[in-house]
Amino acid sequence: MIDFTPQQLYSVGKSMEEVFWLPIDPKLFNIASELQDVKLKQCVSETYCLPETPKVVYGLRGSTADIYLDNAAYREFLFKAFNVSTVDEESAAIVMTSLSNGVPCIVFRGVSDYAGGEGLLSSTRLTYLAAVNALSVAVEFIGLFGEEAPRPLKVDHLRLEKNC
Repeated sequence: MIDFTPQQLYSVGKSMEEVFWLPIDPKLFNIASELQDVKLKQCVSETYCLPETPKVVYGLRGSTADIYLDNAAYREFLFKAFNVSTVDEESAAIVMTSLSNGVPCIVFRGVSDYAGGEGLLSSTRLTYLAAVNALSVAVEFIGLFGEEAPRPLKVDHLRLEKNC
């Protein structure tokens, strides 16, 4: 049985609120719309590249669940019923914590696999590429704040170790 249930959101100085969707700060969301043309990396190495150029997708919903989704039919259902483009295991916890404490937030996801799809590339290598691309978008986002924000880090290379 599939169950979609609202969650209880507790915020300082407010009554408990039942929420199904966790809102992202509208100002941050509007600023993020300027990132649609950010160039993303297509290759993990000189010989290991995605078949298509990756892109920043703006305006779809993400979902968080305690599952690893590897089912094309369920992926299509989530998209058609809820306009959900990604499923992860942690974004909602970050957003809920931010909302509870009155801190504006936004989530950038690097998508590394296609639930239920037959991938040409291994998920392990795509995870690295997705992380690098998500970081690049986040750095560009911070840069949009100009002088009022901390200087963004220049990221030329990110090395992820299997055993950290």
